[in-house]
Amino acid sequence: MKKTSLLLFLIAIAFIPIASWGQQEDAEPDHSYKPMQFKLNEDGSKYMRFITWHQMWLQGGSEQKGPKFSIRRSRILAYAQISPRFLILTHFGLNSLGAGNLTANPNSQQNNQRSLLFLHDAWAEFAVVPEKLYVGSGLHYWNGISRLTNQSTLNMMTLDNPGGQGGASVSDARLFPWSNITTSDQFARHLGIYAKGSLGKFGYRVSANNARNNIGELGSTPTFQVDNSVGTGTWNYAGYFKYDFFDKESDKLPYFVGTYLGKKKVLSVGAGFHYHPDALAVNTLDNREDVFHTAFDVFYDAPLNENLAISALGAYYNYKYGDTAGAPGGGLVPSSGSILHGQVGLLFQNAKLMPYVKYNTQSLDFTPNNANEFGVGLNYFINGHFAKITAEYLTGKSGLTGAENRNVFTIQTHIFL
Repeated sequence: MKKTSLLLFLIAIAFIPIASWGQQEDAEPDHSYKPMQFKLNEDGSKYMRFITWHQMWLQGGSEQKGPKFSIRRSRILAYAQISPRFLILTHFGLNSLGAGNLTANPNSQQNNQRSLLFLHDAWAEFAVVPEKLYVGSGLHYWNGISRLTNQSTLNMMTLDNPGGQGGASVSDARLFPWSNITTSDQFARHLGIYAKGSLGKFGYRVSANNARNNIGELGSTPTFQVDNSVGTGTWNYAGYFKYDFFDKESDKLPYFVGTYLGKKKVLSVGAGFHYHPDALAVNTLDNREDVFHTAFDVFYDAPLNENLAISALGAYYNYKYGDTAGAPGGGLVPSSGSILHGQVGLLFQNAKLMPYVKYNTQSLDFTPNNANEFGVGLNYFINGHFAKITAEYLTGKSGLTGAENRNVFTIQTHIFL
């Protein structure tokens, strides 16, 4: 199956540029993009903007009997600048809808695997000191720890979770940038209060969040437990701080750009943390341990000449789940230890192609062996990030056995307006 997946990947990356050859003889169609933005006053300083996007996946791999199709994401986001000092944002959608959780009755309470529309973000923000200090509250994505933990899904260079329809990654820590997903949050969003802003080229975001109540079975292995009745482990705290050496990145919204496709020259160095006191319980709710994560990353994205642009990211993560080796929770196996991640891509502007590679290596206490993951991919930008096709082949070894775990080939079509 590995050979089949690799062959499919090679065919796909060969087909992507061929698919555009037939259009080169004709005049380039009008792909100009105009945001769906509506003025609320004459000069446009008050406005409302809508964004919608779909990402479709076709996957094959060593753990599948045949190719599988899924809707990786279907989202709608709207935000309004109702005055220079007030902003409101709402974001909802669904994730990973495939044959495994498709149902004839989406409202049925009997289908625990159903994938329905749900609220991703809902916050309101006030500018205390414009540019320097903004304070907001609600269900938000102003996360700590790293750039990837705050990344936008509209303009990523690589694909994210190779598991697709709820499946696991080839690595032992799925979705590692969102290390607490399904434990104390709602799909990487927390309910709380945040502050963000910039002082020159220094940017910051900090938050205090009321953690999700996650009572489960207690055992000898620590697991995320929050007991609101006794008031323990109900708040966590996060922050991310960075410095932009060249072009300054926007912080109007929390979603960091994956690659600017040569339109900016960005060198950003950042560091962050996530601290959740009394988050873990061992045997009893009174026996508590803290969760503390830190990360450091460097992002470089810049044009090299009129035809070439580069995008590169390196990140180091250190996870600490008390004094324990691992803490199962929410279907994940969070584990103390470290993860090193790197990705680099080269954009050929004239061909609208961007090949890339990515690599993770993980040294986690919960697993006896290091886990390694390597991916190679190709983006074909029909119209920048607004319409693109991505092919990616991913392979890796499990930290549980040290042996090859699985390989995954994914084709994604992506459109956002």
